[in-house]
Amino acid sequence: MLVQAILIGLIAAFGKLDYQLGTLYAFRPIVLCPLVGIVLGDLQSGLAIGASLELLFMGSISIGAYDETIGGVLACAFAIQLGQSTEAAIALAMPIATLCLAIKNVVNAGMPLLVDRADVFASKGNLKGIYAMHWIIGLVI
Repeated sequence: MLVQAILIGLIAAFGKLDYQLGTLYAFRPIVLCPLVGIVLGDLQSGLAIGASLELLFMGSISIGAYDETIGGVLACAFAIQLGQSTEAAIALAMPIATLCLAIKNVVNAGMPLLVDRADVFASKGNLKGIYAMHWIIGLVI
């Protein structure tokens, strides 16, 4: 169970890193949910849920309404693990995606404090402090 949870987390991380890889659209549920299905041993459900969630999130652009990557991965994982249908995944996906974006917005509100701290380190010539802020910001995001 722990190994599956870690692998699902890595699938979500792969989806979130998509923009760093040149925007392959690997963050879409149609790509990530079958991977979740493989990890959980139910590829058929992963494909069905991925296709259904893709229809739900189709046409979305990054305007700040929700986070389809985390919503899709978690809804798919919950539905498969609990033995529920595609409808359950659809019902879970949007609330999870909206909650995830709300958490992300709260975290991003505090980001200028870390950037200001990096500026202070830069003005003092503290290269290790700048590196530390870089890594902290990267881990928080």
